[in-house]
Amino acid sequence: MATKPYKNSVLDRPGHPDGMRVPENYFESFARDMISRLPENELEKQPARLLTPPTRWQRLRPFVYMAAMFAGIWCMMNMFSMIQKNASSFNDTSLIATTTPAHDDYIIDYVIDDYNGDQLLDELYAEGFSPNDFNF
Repeated sequence: MATKPYKNSVLDRPGHPDGMRVPENYFESFARDMISRLPENELEKQPARLLTPPTRWQRLRPFVYMAAMFAGIWCMMNMFSMIQKNASSFNDTSLIATTTPAHDDYIIDYVIDDYNGDQLLDELYAEGFSPNDFNF
């Protein structure tokens, strides 16, 4: 049994041509034809500009921004610690001090506004008051 000789061309391996062909000298003249088809570059017509050296501010600006960022973080951390100290110093004695008769406006503005009529009557009934005790 005779073996078929090995075919070097990839296109010849399937056994039949696929019908696609490249024109003669296409790849040799491709670069030359492409350059002739491109429009002229406007930047090449302009004279070359010399780059100016960066100013002192342009060199220092990143460091100034970074310092401002760290200063902002430091201020924010101080504010958080001040808020935490104030929150931990709050105790029941300060609440008792605001319930004295001198602070009736505080109670009217902040405590009574949080109650609605039904809640107030429910608490009064639970403490033993009757509706006849009140004059509306």
